[in-house]
Amino acid sequence: MVNQQINDRQQRLENFLQSVEAARQLEHDIMKHGLDAAYLYCDDVEGDWLDTWGDDNDEPTYIEKMTTF
Repeated sequence: MVNQQINDRQQRLENFLQSVEAARQLEHDIMKHGLDAAYLYCDDVEGDWLDTWGDDNDEPTYIEKMTTF
């Protein structure tokens, strides 16, 4: 039971640290590329993504994973 709690805490800490690193990378990319950083993170920046927002039930996107740790 104690080992399970330690493993859970370690996993949550690792997830948190990965999220922090991803946020730092995003910040760096935005500072370096400005608004063009969107092209690094989005496949279809110029497409109709806004019109179809919420229509899909796929896995969370990179940004969603990063912001919902």
